Amino acid sequence: MDKFRLLFVAGICAAIFALAFSWGIPTRCVQLPNGMNIGKQAIIDFAKPYFRPEVVLKFPNGKSLLTGDAWPFFTTETTVYGTAEANDADNDFRFVWRMDRGLVRRNEDPIRYQRLIEEAGPLLDGTPHGGFGSEIIMWQLQKQPAYADQTCRTRWIAIGNAGI
Repeated sequence: MDKFRLLFVAGICAAIFALAFSWGIPTRCVQLPNGMNIGKQAIIDFAKPYFRPEVVLKFPNGKSLLTGDAWPFFTTETTVYGTAEANDADNDFRFVWRMDRGLVRRNEDPIRYQRLIEEAGPLLDGTPHGGFGSEIIMWQLQKQPAYADQTCRTRWIAIGNAGI
């Protein structure tokens, strides 16, 4: 009977640890009005130099929209768009994301891509025009009171960028 209790307690502890590990922790980020967040991909990224994670677009549940950085990156009230950077420059692609349409790649659906870019509207106040990545846009928005001191769910560990 004591052996059963020990296994039961160990199983409960393992389940709690696994849940906490998969849930992630809150870190500083920017919660965009279009439903997307800009923040760290993980606390530690084993695929990056010095294990420093990239700042990426991610959903409120912490899952990344793209596995790497977006550069250049643009955001409006309804839309985020730019170029998704892959490990190999030949795999980079232009994208647009809107809550009601999802992720659209220019090379897969150029007509819908162009229409969504045209409907995107003006860039958010405080975001610079030009070729800036998601990390710079996040820093610029965090300077504004509307986006300061926000937190988002962030995974503990990222092990690599497996295909965008």
